[in-house]
Amino acid sequence: MTSSSQSAIALTATQAAWLAELGIDRKLLATLADTSALFASARIAPGAGVAPVNVPSSGQETPASKRPDAAVGSPPMHRAPVQSVAQKLAATQPVDATPVQPVRRVDLPADLALLAQTVAGCQACGLHASRHQTVFGDGQTSAPHWMIIGEAPGDHDDHLGLPFQGKAGELLSTMLAAAGILPQASVFYTNLLKCRPKGGRTPRADEIQACLPYLQQQIALVRPSGLLVLGWQAAQALVGQRASLDQLRGQVHRYTDRGVDIPMVVTHHPASLLLRGQYKAAAWQDLHLARAALAA
Repeated sequence: MTSSSQSAIALTATQAAWLAELGIDRKLLATLADTSALFASARIAPGAGVAPVNVPSSGQETPASKRPDAAVGSPPMHRAPVQSVAQKLAATQPVDATPVQPVRRVDLPADLALLAQTVAGCQACGLHASRHQTVFGDGQTSAPHWMIIGEAPGDHDDHLGLPFQGKAGELLSTMLAAAGILPQASVFYTNLLKCRPKGGRTPRADEIQACLPYLQQQIALVRPSGLLVLGWQAAQALVGQRASLDQLRGQVHRYTDRGVDIPMVVTHHPASLLLRGQYKAAAWQDLHLARAALAA
């Protein structure tokens, strides 16, 4: 942050509204050189608060029970209207008995462009039958500061082939900017699933099992400095623990796999925050925790 910004913090109207909703006054912000001081308790003590992570293998299932934070679907950065809330909260459908052929990581390309082509032709689960196109990812592909990982593409993502479209994505961009992560940081955006579940329903365990190796390969090839994971199912899949989002958030995990060892913070999906505004303060703290983890 520059010296000129130490006397005042420039906010857009959207960012100011976000902070006002958290009870943070613009006049108070103007006295602060760094908004993260508002949540100093979220910073990481040296050597503390780090939870090691064993990356699950492609054959390990993630439970398909109901999600506590309802964070499915469309996430950032852009413009088009998001799919309806009712669709995002649709109950999990019965699991198809058809056996899944898990993607073998040893068969995946070691080149990101070739990996995207492989994903585009994937038929490892039933989602390929209803998709318009796969949603591989978007953003800085070479050692970005952050890889931000949602759960599954939304309707507009499915049509445009880009992640984090619509209102949830706009909210995410506002949150990242207000927390001081954007616009300075380079970011790559992606999802746990590369195809949209029909009707915006909750992803099933077999679908996650089939798609997780693609995400793991993306992380290995993109090599971000940190991971910000949005939503319960994405968090469970990457942390490798059967736990609620409340149990997983508020700490810094370590993602360790094939020479990659990076900090990982999980928080609420912005689609969930559109429904449950009371979680926004917790998400704000998580963003500052993530920023502190990268600075440590």
